[in-house]
Amino acid sequence: MIVNIKDILIDARKNNYGVGAFNVSDYSTVEAVCLAAEKTGCPVMIQIGDWIAPNAAETVMGAMSMFDYKNLMSFIKYRAEVSPIPIGIHLDHCNTYEGCLRGIQHGATSVMIDVSMESFEDNIALTKKVVEACKELDVSVEAEIGHVGGHFGTTEGAAYTTPESAKEFFAQTGVDFLAVAIGTVHGEYTSEPQLQYDLIAELRDAIPSPLVMHGGSGLSPEQYGRCVENGITKINFATYAWREAARAAKEVGNADGDKAIYPAMNGAAIQAMADYLAKHIEYFKTKSVK
Repeated sequence: MIVNIKDILIDARKNNYGVGAFNVSDYSTVEAVCLAAEKTGCPVMIQIGDWIAPNAAETVMGAMSMFDYKNLMSFIKYRAEVSPIPIGIHLDHCNTYEGCLRGIQHGATSVMIDVSMESFEDNIALTKKVVEACKELDVSVEAEIGHVGGHFGTTEGAAYTTPESAKEFFAQTGVDFLAVAIGTVHGEYTSEPQLQYDLIAELRDAIPSPLVMHGGSGLSPEQYGRCVENGITKINFATYAWREAARAAKEVGNADGDKAIYPAMNGAAIQAMADYLAKHIEYFKTKSVK
């Protein structure tokens, strides 16, 4: 069932568990996320990035045509709707007001307005505008302050979030969820992450909004546990799950050689990703709705 997952995240904050927010890129990854939710009985968020090129004739790396975007969003809505498990549909890393409205128009129940690379004042101004637009639509809003490191497995470009900035940002925007920089990075890790557990707890105590961890895949079960115990509620997860799907597809392809067929490889990829996500949902200590 499609839900605005805000109430679940508020409960997760109160009761110290995390909720997985899993990025998708196609029909197979959507199916894997839903299978993981149904296997565990736990609510999840399906996330789609704002990599839309409205005038593109076709989808290429880094830009999705509107035709393909509408088709994918239609499938996400259908697949979430027929599931017995609560599933939120989230627009991830959108840096424009218009993009947020487009996401809502096509089914997002929450959106992330990400202006974290701009000035603090500009971040507040655009976030406020999105929050005001979403109030009447029963759509939740995520924003980010500080900045999570880039897509090369290092903390380069990272700027830790401070409790003082979190307090001011929340006071001025009333944002529903806040993404914070606490030592994780987007992409694969090339060195051990330097997670700031004390900072997470300070941020949790500073504001009432659930805290979001970006760059959430690739950590150990113990690291997830400590992050959740200290206040992380929404855990964004993509790279390592996609890598697991690719590993399974390659395994089938290598085993079957010239006789390998796409349906077998794709089926193996979906199941491997679903199992991998289900295992991590357990690490997050997500509360089952079964």
